[in-house]
Amino acid sequence: MPRPFRLRSPKLRLTENDVERACLDVLAHRGYKVVRHQVGRFKTVDGRWITIGETGMPDYICLHATRPAFLLEVKRPGAVLSSEQFAKIRQLEIGHQLAIAVVDSVEVLIDWLARHESGAPAGRVYGKNFPGLAGGVNALKNADDSR
Repeated sequence: MPRPFRLRSPKLRLTENDVERACLDVLAHRGYKVVRHQVGRFKTVDGRWITIGETGMPDYICLHATRPAFLLEVKRPGAVLSSEQFAKIRQLEIGHQLAIAVVDSVEVLIDWLARHESGAPAGRVYGKNFPGLAGGVNALKNADDSR
């Protein structure tokens, strides 16, 4: 006897690009000028390699005419910061007192913006599935111990 037909949809997984697009739309709607902070190695037309930017810097610089600027790091849901990103973000927060949002969903960004725009200390925010600071510290300690 043949199996009955069942239509199954594939599990949808959000990528970092999906989260990024949604966050950029929200920021544009709220009047922010968002500047991509490019970091990496690039090959020039004549074949030379050049390095641009500082490793670990957040993805975006978000500027507004009447609200404080902040840095934005976007991750896919459940992703973690690299050790370079974690160290750079801590340096910027502690050494320069910069506001930094690390988000894995547009909802987290909206909540963070509500606090940031009201003048309350927004702090660094992570999505509900994002390990955040404690996970980042533990991941770094474990990585350092294995070296």
